[in-house]
Amino acid sequence: MRVFIAVLVLILNLQSWTKADDISEFEIEGMSIGDSLLDYFSEEEIKEEEKDAYVWKKKFLINGFYKHSSFKIYDRVQFAYKKNDNKYIIYGLDGNIFYRSNIEECYQKKDEIVKEISQVLKDSVEKLDTGTNNHDGDKSGKSKSTVVEFWFDNGDLARVICTDWSKKLEEENNYWDDLAVILNSKEYADFLMNEAYK
Repeated sequence: MRVFIAVLVLILNLQSWTKADDISEFEIEGMSIGDSLLDYFSEEEIKEEEKDAYVWKKKFLINGFYKHSSFKIYDRVQFAYKKNDNKYIIYGLDGNIFYRSNIEECYQKKDEIVKEISQVLKDSVEKLDTGTNNHDGDKSGKSKSTVVEFWFDNGDLARVICTDWSKKLEEENNYWDDLAVILNSKEYADFLMNEAYK
């Protein structure tokens, strides 16, 4: 069974004594790592969004939808899948909710989600709270990210992040503060750490 990440508080599909030990047991808008996007969207929809997608190192394609009619919780959901995969298998999955100048609400929801995730994960999953740090996307140092990570024994990674963008970036680039719930398979997490930025 899977754990649903919903309404920014996890709604469990498992009995309270059940513990999760695999990233594929979590869902964002009903989707999980290892699923095919074709189970949720038509190939035409996927291809249409690919026009604006990002190809990372000719290996992974980052695609996503804003305000899709099937979304009940998140404002945007992004997917990472392999560039020439005609099955569109999901390796990375991000759900975002945007907050216009309301970072405190983001922090509150992040804390609720982290607490719920912590309660359903097995003790062998390592929780790492990295605190608040400068966001790499803002060289001025005025944008901040607050991050909690959950590392699974098999190398899968779940992250919960609040990003507090600087007023300048909000005004100039129309950035909004946001909450991100991120699920990455081991393969994709390894790619991000060891290949993507080199």
